[in-house]
Amino acid sequence: MQPRERMEEKNQKDFKVDEEGRLLWKGQEVSHPLVKRYFLSLMDRDEEGVWVRNQWQKLGVDMEGTPFYVEALREELKGGEMRLKAIINDGTQEVLDLSTLRIAPDNKVYCKIRGGKFEALLTLSAYWQLMRYLVEEEGRYYLELGSRRYPLEIEEEKGSGG
Repeated sequence: MQPRERMEEKNQKDFKVDEEGRLLWKGQEVSHPLVKRYFLSLMDRDEEGVWVRNQWQKLGVDMEGTPFYVEALREELKGGEMRLKAIINDGTQEVLDLSTLRIAPDNKVYCKIRGGKFEALLTLSAYWQLMRYLVEEEGRYYLELGSRRYPLEIEEEKGSGG
């Protein structure tokens, strides 16, 4: 099989991520773990949108939720500083940027991954691992990791008129 001369680009969106984070292809859930991991590894975002992209094709993704999950956290000591590595459901690991944490009104915790291109939802297991670093001081909550402290804010529901 010969590689194609140029990448085929499709404007229709064959892929969809629904509100629950399920990855769908032409309306059918991608349920096989290795196939899903493969498609997630090819997912990218640019100024035109979200794509599943390989060297031959670029297929659009309609994003309603996030397909990415932080499955676990692992402590790592680097240069004398403690940091957390996020184990992500696409088979990758990256340093968790605690400054990108977002607590939604439903108390789900999200963080940015892949250089800020995507959000990932912390699974319950990762959430409880993160809570080991929770400190409370004068009614405010922080994550304390090594010598650094990261404030936590819970987003208000839209339309709650804060």
